[in-house]
Amino acid sequence: MVHVVSDNSSLNDFIFFVRDLYKNDSNFACPVFFSLKKELRKELFIKKRSIAVLCVRDSVVVGRLLFGISKSKQKSSDIGYFSFFDSVDDFSVAQELFAYMENYFKGKVSYVEGTFSPFDPDTRRGILVEGFSEPHTIFTSYNFPYYGQFLERLGFVKAYDTYTVRIDPNEQNYEFVSRLAKTFPQRKNIDISPLDLRHINREVNDVHRIFEEATFELNYQAAPSVALIKSTFNNMKAFIEPSLVKIAREKQTGRPVGFCLVLKDFNEILRRTKGKFNIFAFLAGKNKIKGVRGILQYVIPEYQGSGLICMLYKNLYDSMRELGIEYFEGGTIMENNVASWKVMVKFGGRISKIYRIYGKEI
Repeated sequence: MVHVVSDNSSLNDFIFFVRDLYKNDSNFACPVFFSLKKELRKELFIKKRSIAVLCVRDSVVVGRLLFGISKSKQKSSDIGYFSFFDSVDDFSVAQELFAYMENYFKGKVSYVEGTFSPFDPDTRRGILVEGFSEPHTIFTSYNFPYYGQFLERLGFVKAYDTYTVRIDPNEQNYEFVSRLAKTFPQRKNIDISPLDLRHINREVNDVHRIFEEATFELNYQAAPSVALIKSTFNNMKAFIEPSLVKIAREKQTGRPVGFCLVLKDFNEILRRTKGKFNIFAFLAGKNKIKGVRGILQYVIPEYQGSGLICMLYKNLYDSMRELGIEYFEGGTIMENNVASWKVMVKFGGRISKIYRIYGKEI
């Protein structure tokens, strides 16, 4: 039976369901539960933009789903979306959840897509369909292999894929990137510096300028506002290592022309704390983290293809070596954004995970 999440008790059931579902899977890292609860309470009970449901059998939660309606940039119309799909290995659970969702959408929209969530653009990565042998990194999703199979049995088809690329910053890759960086003809006119938290307003404004000038045809969302960028930095403050955020500027003009945002893989700690934000565990463990994840990389059109990205990566490699980082995961990158994922492969990476956004006409 399907129940709508309508109070704190059922919201707790919705949030903590994955803790038990994945308890025997060593690749899974629980989210920070208190942060997720705050986010979902606002989404479901205050803004009321989404609906969350549970599938319950014999008083036990066996599945969950969140859905709603949002404007699609590609289709220039409202579409249905779904996210937070999790289920035990029983196809009938998925049938119940998605039948409820599709019944809700009748007469409202004619197409539904997921998994992605409009209140959190970073979750627009889809269902994991390849790459189950490696742990999932910070701010990425993870699911059992049968999820995609269930969706396809329900009539969903591939809308598009997104990739993650794994790079081991070994000596060979470091030397290769260093050589490429030296071929950048304007390298002497560019200054690359880490994020300066003392002047965060200036840094945010410069990142916003880069977003506005960069190419967005391949992205779902328009350039984020200054307020949204600042809010994102504030929300991520606990996870940010300033030396892993690089901003490139022209030396003479100070004009920002590119940036990269890389975060330490705090999932290494969350796998041990089971989703609890234990400040002592984080402080004790953050300098022992061995992996990082590339969240964003943008270069303004004027410098695209110039070699600036090589300089940015050379600087990142320098910082990663100083921090003792052993692996870098970049993405998630839309499959048609060939330039972005191919440059990482060129720097010694390999496509390690594939996520699929599924769509269905209803």
